[in-house]
Amino acid sequence: MSRHQHAQGVRLGFAEAPDRVRTWAGRQIGGELIAVTDCVGGMSPGPAARIGSSAGATAFVKTCGPELNPITPELLRDEARILAVLPAHPNLPRLLDVYDDGDWVALLIEDLPGGVPDVPWSADDLRRASDVLSAVRPVLGRVASNWVPLAIESPIFADGWKLLADRLDQVDPWWAKHHDELASHAERAVALIDGDALLHWDVRADNLIFGTDRDVLVDWGQVRRGAEWMDPALLAMDCAMSGSTVSAAADFFAEEPVLADRDPSDLTSLMAAAAMTFAARAMDEPPPGLPTIQATRARWAENLRRELDKVL
Repeated sequence: MSRHQHAQGVRLGFAEAPDRVRTWAGRQIGGELIAVTDCVGGMSPGPAARIGSSAGATAFVKTCGPELNPITPELLRDEARILAVLPAHPNLPRLLDVYDDGDWVALLIEDLPGGVPDVPWSADDLRRASDVLSAVRPVLGRVASNWVPLAIESPIFADGWKLLADRLDQVDPWWAKHHDELASHAERAVALIDGDALLHWDVRADNLIFGTDRDVLVDWGQVRRGAEWMDPALLAMDCAMSGSTVSAAADFFAEEPVLADRDPSDLTSLMAAAAMTFAARAMDEPPPGLPTIQATRARWAENLRRELDKVL
């Protein structure tokens, strides 16, 4: 199992989406649908594609129905809700239209030429991503923050780590050796994440598009309210999750302006909570349509363990 790869599920091709969804997408961009490029990446089982019409219009479409995964359509509805209220900004994606027949949901979003940053993170790409977060922070501060608080709905940090205590005989002995210290760190996480700032809450390399003219933070289905420093902290944590040679704690956390005044043990607490949850949940049965998620969780847990081993 490679330490260095983006999260990637198994998506249907756009040609396999229901006719009604494909007809809607073609009608919305105008002209005959003549170009479809299926996209990979992310954990959704639903189709995602860049599409083009005979009139020269382009867009990105992603869609899912409950028969593929019961949660994904709700995430798309959540994403549509936040994209509809985000103001125009070069680092934010523009929502073009939404399809929702009660079962299948589809989002039509502006086409964004470019690609995701490579993992493991390079220092230059990490700084570029940090600049995006800094640019969107004041914009998010102007959006009404009537979203679910992290302290209420964030099992990865709030209590998911408790699962590992009953599964220590199924994981590497390192987890049992350090369990009490990790649990002490993880227990701090709920207080650390609490706050009223609007957060993207899914900051990872594969949720950024680096283009020639603009860099854009995409995939807004996980929006929550919490501490303002959490999105940059998640970027720091993704360094460890992706197996980066850039140390999340030493080379980024201490230099990032939003994080520099925080105790480095705060990041340790977040990583401990997430790592313990991923290690435990890697042994779960896979949710519908997500056959690769356990391997992804196991990889994230192992990469976080490597980072935690430097500071425990």
